Amino acid sequence: MLKVGVVGGLGLMASPMARHWKDSKIIQVTHVHDRGTAGARRDKCREAWKAHGAETVDTIADLGQCVLDGVIVCCGKNADDLPIVAHLADRLSKQSGSPFICHMSTVSTSFVDAAQKYCSTKGVSYVNYPLTGGSVGADNATMLILASGDRELFKQLEPALSKLGNPRFFGESSTAACKVKFIGQVMVFNGLIGICSAAALHTVALNDGKIGGEEQGAFFDFLNAGAGGTRQWDVILANGIKKDIWDSPFFARYGVVDSIYAAQMCIDEQVSSVAFHSVLRTALAFSFLVNHVDRNLATHAILREMIADRAKMLDDFIHKNSGAQDDCGTALQKCVESLPDDIRRTVELDVTPDSFERHAG
Repeated sequence: MLKVGVVGGLGLMASPMARHWKDSKIIQVTHVHDRGTAGARRDKCREAWKAHGAETVDTIADLGQCVLDGVIVCCGKNADDLPIVAHLADRLSKQSGSPFICHMSTVSTSFVDAAQKYCSTKGVSYVNYPLTGGSVGADNATMLILASGDRELFKQLEPALSKLGNPRFFGESSTAACKVKFIGQVMVFNGLIGICSAAALHTVALNDGKIGGEEQGAFFDFLNAGAGGTRQWDVILANGIKKDIWDSPFFARYGVVDSIYAAQMCIDEQVSSVAFHSVLRTALAFSFLVNHVDRNLATHAILREMIADRAKMLDDFIHKNSGAQDDCGTALQKCVESLPDDIRRTVELDVTPDSFERHAG
C-alpha cells in the first residue's frame, strides 16, 4: 500500500479523495497539509480526512518530515506551487526508496518541464496529472485524469487514480498531459465565448434586452441541440440563464491564468495566430471581470458585460491591453500586466530548474 501526503487536501478538487480512498487497500493518505483556513466546508473536509485515518500538519515543512512514498499536490498556479514542489523534492530526496510527487494542479508546460528536470536531480519522480471535470466530477469520481511522464509510476498509481475518475496515459513526455489540458481549455474557452456571444445576440435581438428567464433557457435548450451546440451551455451558461447563478462553477480568476498558459502554448507550438488571439481575447475578457466587476464571478458572467454600455467598457479594456497584433509575445505580456497584482504574481511564465533551486530548502 502506498502511503502518501496531500497538499491542497481541503480544496474542492482534492478533498473528495478522503471519501473515495477510505478503506482502500491500494493507497493510504497519512498526512494532509492544513493551512488552518476557517469555514464550514473545510471543517467537513477535516472530519472526512480524520475518518480516512489521516493526520493534519500545519506546514509544508512538517509534511516533508513525514515518512512517505510520495505526495499529491493539488493547489494553485505556477508561483503558488513552485516553492511547494521545490521544498518537497528537497525533503523527499533525503528519504529511502523511490519517492514521487504527483502534481495535479493546472500549471504551464514550462513549469512541468522544469519541475521534472529539477526533481530528477534529487532522485524524486515528478509527474503532472492535471484534472478536468470540476468539483462535481471530483465529488462523483468522474473526473478525467490526464497523465504522462514516468510510465512505471503511472502503472503504480493507476488503481488509486481509477477510484477518483478516469485516468488516461498520454505518453512518456513530461509535458504531454499538461498540453492535453490546454488543448481541452482551448475547446472550453472558445465554446464559452461562442455560447455567451449567441446569448448576448439573443438578449438584444429577441428577448427585449433581458438576460435570463424560462423563455431564454428554453430557446438555448432547443438551439444547442443543433450542429452549433456546445457543452458550455449545459455545464456553464445554463446556470446563469436558468438559475441566475453567476459565481460558479469556474471562477474567472482561475480561468484567466489557464487561458494565459494556453495562449503561451499556442506561441510555443507555433500554431496560427488565429488560435492564439482567440484565447488571448478570452483571457482579456476574464481580466476585465476580475479587474472591474467582481473577482468572485465565474467565467460565464462575461455574458453580462457583452451588452449595451457595458460592451463598450469591455471592448475598450481589450483594445487597451491587446498589444501589437503581429507580436504574440508582447500581446501576451500586456495581458499578464493587465491583471490585478495578486493574480498576476501567480502566473510566473518564466520557470526554469533554477527557479526551483532558489526555493529549495
